[in-house]
Amino acid sequence: MTLNPPVIPRYTMDWYLLSHINHHIDMMINRYSCLCALRFDLCYRRDSYRYKNSTPRSLEYEVRVLMAEMEKLSAVVGYFCVMEWTEDHGFHVHAVLWLDGHITQKPFFYAEKASAVWLDMTQGEGYLYRCEEKDCYVADISIPVKYNDAKSIKNIRYILSYLAKVEQKEGLCWHYCSEVPERPSAGRHRRPAASSG
Repeated sequence: MTLNPPVIPRYTMDWYLLSHINHHIDMMINRYSCLCALRFDLCYRRDSYRYKNSTPRSLEYEVRVLMAEMEKLSAVVGYFCVMEWTEDHGFHVHAVLWLDGHITQKPFFYAEKASAVWLDMTQGEGYLYRCEEKDCYVADISIPVKYNDAKSIKNIRYILSYLAKVEQKEGLCWHYCSEVPERPSAGRHRRPAASSG
């Protein structure tokens, strides 16, 4: 369990959701020694039928279908999603797709694949925005998360704290994440990072 995880200070955190996200991160790191995180947002185009008529239930269904499709790819090993609502974007989802860093270090292909699947399944009404590293950001999403690198773990905790912000939830308490399989007993014993909280 991670006490006092790093968070983006300008947001108010939903501590239940934050603890759930950090538990998910802990489980992913315990299972996979190297991960790449692909952060993206899912929404509908403003002039679309879905934008005007979507509900949390209809968006949830489409997100579940998207994640099931993405899980068919061998490098995709997990995901975590939250739903929000704003006047500008309506109902939308912030997500992280976990990629096995031993299979790929290049999330671009998976971002393109997720975008194509989302566009197809929403009949052109959906839009996927990939959240990439920018100079103005304190943390860098492109840094691989390694089980024995405390800085990389702290980096991803900070980035994913955005999913736990109270702002824009509008009473929604919807999150959806993958099951994390047990780590195989075969293989070398791991020494955890000194401090990743």
